[in-house]
Amino acid sequence: MFPKNIFTYLVDLYIYLRLYRFSSSYKITKVNIEIAYPDLNKYDVELTSKLSIRESIISGYETIYTWGRNDHHSNSKIFKITNNFLLDKLNDNDKGLINVAIHNRSVDMLLKFINSKITTVSLYKKLKIKSLEKFVKKDRESNGSVSVETSIGGVRKIIQALRMKKAICFAADQVPQRGLGEYINFYNREAYTTTLVQSLALKTQAPVLYFYLNSNKDNFLSLTLKQCSNDIYDDSKHKLLLNKDIEKMINARPIDYSWEYKRFKRSRHPYKDPYGSI
Repeated sequence: MFPKNIFTYLVDLYIYLRLYRFSSSYKITKVNIEIAYPDLNKYDVELTSKLSIRESIISGYETIYTWGRNDHHSNSKIFKITNNFLLDKLNDNDKGLINVAIHNRSVDMLLKFINSKITTVSLYKKLKIKSLEKFVKKDRESNGSVSVETSIGGVRKIIQALRMKKAICFAADQVPQRGLGEYINFYNREAYTTTLVQSLALKTQAPVLYFYLNSNKDNFLSLTLKQCSNDIYDDSKHKLLLNKDIEKMINARPIDYSWEYKRFKRSRHPYKDPYGSI
């Protein structure tokens, strides 16, 4: 691949020429930001949407970079790690470990970091291009880790792995398959949300560890690890907890989040599908 600074220059040219405004990703991003931050004025909505699209494209470069590269080269792109000690500490407690990610920056770079430290069983969404699918799956299964497709069968496998006191990984911020979630408040709107994290934590008492990547104005990546509070084991509090924690992670730097996903597509009364014909 050509150097990241050249790629970033081309992305900035794309943004400067305002070509991004014709993309469905920008239109979806704008709708989501309007929902999440209703107090933003029109200018700030458009600015945040534009910057988010920029970071999403750059994070795509980060994902391609990490595919096929060894742990050292991929991990070297993460210049700061907060609470790194938590991974080893919680993984050694003989209760299993629930690693939860959100779509901030490159999920593949994040998973490679985790798999370089411990062996995991992770959920992933199957790619449509068969040759690329085999390559990416093999990359995600480095160092003895296992990846299973996001499906009812895949969920059964990670449940089995957790019962065997293994570490599991998955992203918890996208719309689950029907029957695998509930409507839970997310940015003051009911959104169909996974309850897998909560139910697994409640059943197994395994610790829950959040992971998320961020960029900054100095153009380097930082990784934050944060243990979920004990409210995850309280069946009167745990359903609302996950989305509230995800909101806090996103709000730390909103432009790093992948807003181009139709998070609110499965709306119910009184809300309609906010994306229309996009």
